[in-house]
Amino acid sequence: MKRLLSRLLVAASLLVIVVALTATLLLRASLPDLDGEVTAAGLDAAAHLERDADGMPVITASNREDLAFATGYAHAQDRFFQMDMIRRQAAGELSEIVGAVALDMDKRNRFHRFRTKAQTVMAMAEDSDRGIIEAYTKGVNAGLASLGARPFEYFVLGTKPQPWQPEDSVLVVYAMYMQLNDSRASKEVRRGLAHRVLPAEVYDWLYPQGTPWDAPLMGVPRSVADIPDPAVYSIREVPDVATPAREVGRYPLRGSNNWAVSGALTANGRAIVANDMHLGLNAPNIYYQARLVVDGADGIDVTGVTLPGAPFIIAGSNTRVAWGYTNSYGDWVDAVILQPGATDGTYLTPEGEQQYAIHRETINVKDGDPVEYVVRETIWGPVLDDVDYPDGEVVVSWIAHKPEGVNLQLLDLEKAESVFAALDIANTMAMPPQNFVTGDAGGNIGWTIAGKIPVKVGFNPMLPADWSEQHGWQGWLDSNEYPRLVNPESGRI
Repeated sequence: MKRLLSRLLVAASLLVIVVALTATLLLRASLPDLDGEVTAAGLDAAAHLERDADGMPVITASNREDLAFATGYAHAQDRFFQMDMIRRQAAGELSEIVGAVALDMDKRNRFHRFRTKAQTVMAMAEDSDRGIIEAYTKGVNAGLASLGARPFEYFVLGTKPQPWQPEDSVLVVYAMYMQLNDSRASKEVRRGLAHRVLPAEVYDWLYPQGTPWDAPLMGVPRSVADIPDPAVYSIREVPDVATPAREVGRYPLRGSNNWAVSGALTANGRAIVANDMHLGLNAPNIYYQARLVVDGADGIDVTGVTLPGAPFIIAGSNTRVAWGYTNSYGDWVDAVILQPGATDGTYLTPEGEQQYAIHRETINVKDGDPVEYVVRETIWGPVLDDVDYPDGEVVVSWIAHKPEGVNLQLLDLEKAESVFAALDIANTMAMPPQNFVTGDAGGNIGWTIAGKIPVKVGFNPMLPADWSEQHGWQGWLDSNEYPRLVNPESGRI
């Protein structure tokens, strides 16, 4: 008996050792090779990928498309699972690899139909921009294929990584939209419910447009309405019959910040730009430091942070100009109240009755049957399926839903020569609108908004509104009309 137990113990120990060795070998195989040469289809000429002691890559190529290829190669080697999660979250495709636990999240995100919209953006892109995205895509897939084993997360999930597609890089931008904007017009709906039942004085006090604590770059801080007294409104006699709130609590107030100091206040006459884009802690961090270089007289040399899934520096410096962002917290989404048409399945618009566009989305579920999710869309956006608003069904009108909501103008910052050029570029960029702060080697500093700004007409954009007689959005603000601040007297932004 003792001999049998000893043999079982030895066998169990050997099994543990074999499993541990296998796991170690698989983990090692999933790490990128840091030395040597690789022949990869998709490059026009040799590209170089060097990593410093902290793992930050310096990527050098002879043209911009090869640089995009090599950037995708590095991203895939180091961050493919992160990239996969980002694209799947935006597209509502997480259930395909993690199972039914993600089904509710997938439905909330599939509501936006971002994969279809990303394909539209790619179809509308300039040939040069599309070429860079396609080169990046080839690099991502080559980098993934270069690994000796798939990233360990796929072993844990029992799945295999799927190839990167060009539209996936647009999905990464949409993921940032969802993180930075109110993607379901929830604030407008809540304000609308309050506005319907509260006296104007109480509503104005609860929802101030600003406070004396603000420090606006342009204009002056706003005052706060006086606290309404009981003669205006009191809850002492209101029966406590409200249903329990679904919100258990809320996150601390989010924010990020950036600064610029002009050359008038620095020792060498150059501006200083600092940026803190804190978006919450993730493992790995949402951003990926890199230096991207194209050799030659017309080359580029840009250092900063990239977003895995996209082929450019998000915030950084091109040696002449530096730039960074904080979220603008502007009103980039509106709640539209639908008026039903006389014909079934229609709604009213300024042009008359319109049929809903019905989209039947299929959500694939790991270890389960596919789930059909129906999205009704209007000319303004999709219809919320989880909001019971007294005045009618609510549509989300959001800049992210518009084909003009994403472009690759950010690439132009790689060659900006001055603050003035950088501000002009920022006003043509299409992305989640951001406070854009920049400084240059000549000591100039500036601020503007980077991202598309809709022109709103004839309604209160803070509340749900009926657009059946007049469209609430009527085009986009011209780039020369954007707010802008350059070289303030204080020398600081």
